[in-house]
Amino acid sequence: MKDLKNWDKKTWISSIKYISNFILFFKKQIKFNQEIKILDIGCGRAKIISKFSQKYRLRYRPVGIDIIRHKNISKKIRFIKTNALTYLKTTKEKFDVILFKQSIHFFTLIEIKKILNFSKEKLNLGGQILILSLDTNNNQWPMFKYFKQKLKKSLRRDQKIMKLTKFFFKKYKINYFDFKVHISKSFFTRMIKNRFTSCLLNISDLGIKKGINEINEKYKKKLIFIDRLICISYQKK
Repeated sequence: MKDLKNWDKKTWISSIKYISNFILFFKKQIKFNQEIKILDIGCGRAKIISKFSQKYRLRYRPVGIDIIRHKNISKKIRFIKTNALTYLKTTKEKFDVILFKQSIHFFTLIEIKKILNFSKEKLNLGGQILILSLDTNNNQWPMFKYFKQKLKKSLRRDQKIMKLTKFFFKKYKINYFDFKVHISKSFFTRMIKNRFTSCLLNISDLGIKKGINEINEKYKKKLIFIDRLICISYQKK
């Protein structure tokens, strides 16, 4: 997986409103009870599953895995610093929900096939896999030209991943999570400077500077747009 430390730090994704909305969406997608066992793959700072666990007083702490251990990981989860393939291949635990929230694209297509196969094996009967990714057909992020080119390339790969996932699951459901973003242009340009998404990781400092200038010229002071995720869910029967 790529080294990405800023995707959920000081963005709309880490806001209380976003987390609250996503928790409600997540609860509607799963067969919920307080005994539920959750695995979050690529959990980042695990803000979502920790808040979910706290809000609904889960009996079992969710498990969150990531290759980066952040300093402020919540104690409401059981964090394991490891690679997803290694964990899924070796763990004896089984889960009711395995969540990939904007993390599946960090793996190669060959790795994804293995990960999905192992994930199926680690589900309890009736358990679910949820895979969320940016909606490739309806992306509204404000972007500069080179950012847009990089994102388009990334989204083309995401389309391949979604196609592979649908083929692998055979039977699945699709839903969408929409969040209306209201942020200032200055805040958004700081996010770009911090490379909040993987598409910005390999852009030079000069490229980022030029991109921010382009954003400043192109957009108004207040940015309003929809951040939409597609959710593919599978249930083990």
